[in-house]
Amino acid sequence: MSPTKGGVTTFMLNLMASHLAEEFEFVPFTTSRPPKRDVIDNWGYGSMFRGGLGRILMGALATILHLAAFPFAIVRHRIDLVQIQASDYQAFLESVLYALIARSLRRPVLFRIGGAFDLFHGRSPRIVRRWIAASLRLPHCLIAQSAFARDYIRRAGRTGEIITLPNWSREIDIAERPRSGGDAATFLFIAGIEARRKGIQEVLAAARQLDGTGCPARFCLLAMTPSLIQHVGELGLSNIRMMEGPVAHDRVLELMRQSDVLLLPSHGEGFPNSLIEAMATGMASIVTPVGAVPEIVEEGGALTVPVGDAAALASAIERLAGNPELRQRLGNEAGRIVRARYTAAALPPLAEAYRGLLGR
Repeated sequence: MSPTKGGVTTFMLNLMASHLAEEFEFVPFTTSRPPKRDVIDNWGYGSMFRGGLGRILMGALATILHLAAFPFAIVRHRIDLVQIQASDYQAFLESVLYALIARSLRRPVLFRIGGAFDLFHGRSPRIVRRWIAASLRLPHCLIAQSAFARDYIRRAGRTGEIITLPNWSREIDIAERPRSGGDAATFLFIAGIEARRKGIQEVLAAARQLDGTGCPARFCLLAMTPSLIQHVGELGLSNIRMMEGPVAHDRVLELMRQSDVLLLPSHGEGFPNSLIEAMATGMASIVTPVGAVPEIVEEGGALTVPVGDAAALASAIERLAGNPELRQRLGNEAGRIVRARYTAAALPPLAEAYRGLLGR
């Protein structure tokens, strides 16, 4: 478990606070490294080099220390079962090392695959894909976040058990709220250190295209790095309502309740937790058809635009900004989808997997 701001942490905190904690004791083990400063492209094979030499050395040292401490933590806490949050690129390699350690100690291992695994696998050389296939056969059970991920992981080489467990929203966060029907609509974009993959370039291009046209869209840009904040400030756009740097999860939820539309024009996703959280508050969304996103919104909870198409994004923003009835209809449908499919009621397959592995 990596105690950072993001979907993995949200998933783990929700899991440890769920009814499964009545039957299983969850013991977190941190794999986090020092945060990278002012990075917007922390993704891909070159991501480890984007924090500077000092960050590379500190990150490598932290990883070595975590790996060295891991077997002692398993023994000290008398761990019966190890669940590892696997992702893509270097994070996937690291997860394999933890799995090998757990297997050497004869502990059952679960992988939960997140991130844009399909892009990582598809863009890797053939020899790396063979290694990935062998790694996917290492855990006793594998958790996929969607049917799309399950089918892709199976094609990538997984031969053993796979269970499908989507992210979910806490019941306390699921509530329809009336949205603004006035002259201005607020569009929320969450950047983070993978802002480029999340679609920051398309968002800013759309904002520039709409600025000064009379479109009532106002943009709220969250988790922005210092260089991004400076860059947007230099653009001098009048439709940027607010910019904030990295914030706590509660602040994200607060802004979701206050905003009208979530922007997720991503180039690659696994199962975006931010989308589920936004839908749970009754937000409309504009998304791209990547990863599990089409599966999440297939019943009409969002508008979909092509990947990398800033003009289509601007058109969708303009359409929703001028149509509060459409925003409300999409938001209502989004809330219905979450209540029907993405709550803690999805957890029984995970509990059964735990019991099955422990029974062995």
